[in-house]
Amino acid sequence: MTNSKVHKDEIDWLISIASTTEDIELRNESLKKLKSFGLTELQIKERSKELGSGEKQKQAFEKAWKKQAEKNALENYSLIEKIKIFLFGPYELFKHLNSGLTELKDFNYKIKLRQRLVLLMVGTLFWILLIISTYKYYEYQRSQEIEKLELEE
Repeated sequence: MTNSKVHKDEIDWLISIASTTEDIELRNESLKKLKSFGLTELQIKERSKELGSGEKQKQAFEKAWKKQAEKNALENYSLIEKIKIFLFGPYELFKHLNSGLTELKDFNYKIKLRQRLVLLMVGTLFWILLIISTYKYYEYQRSQEIEKLELEE
């Protein structure tokens, strides 16, 4: 079993999920994650018996949730994700009225929240300026064609 304190609460929570949930997919996913931590079936069963009470499971969940919130606070978007948000975020924002900011705030993604907000604002401004400049360019081209036709007559 992994002895690292960083993983102990997460392991306890995964074991409680694997032993109590009725959702087969969730159970299989938690068992897969436990096995990736290097636990065997026997170790999982023994730890499940140790955790038996609901209070211990609740404490394990609260500790795991707190650690996950601490991890989330420092998480960044990758460059590819930033580009996607910049280019397609305004479309999602105006089409579905979903900016994704509330979910980030709820799960304590402090850095991602700021990054997404800035990328959405800059992306929206980019698309607005692109549309206006394209319109002005074609308007200019049309006026040039009209002037050229007037000079030929």
